[in-house]
Amino acid sequence: MKETYENQISFPEINSAGMEIILEYIYTGSVKEESLTKDNTIEAFYAADYFQLSDLQDFITKTIKSTNFAKNYSPELLS
Repeated sequence: MKETYENQISFPEINSAGMEIILEYIYTGSVKEESLTKDNTIEAFYAADYFQLSDLQDFITKTIKSTNFAKNYSPELLS
């Protein structure tokens, strides 16, 4: 595998906002609600799916339902 001789690993499907949430979750075991914004929520959900982090996906889903994200930004979140 090329990761054995290169100094970096890339995940082309994941942007930096999603990866930041993933790293926060992996290192701390949780994600602060204020870390999730309307701009990075979907990216974080897709990144959690990519890495098969179902607990993080559940947390993101609960956060969307409990905040005004779903009410105020539903067209943007669904796009």
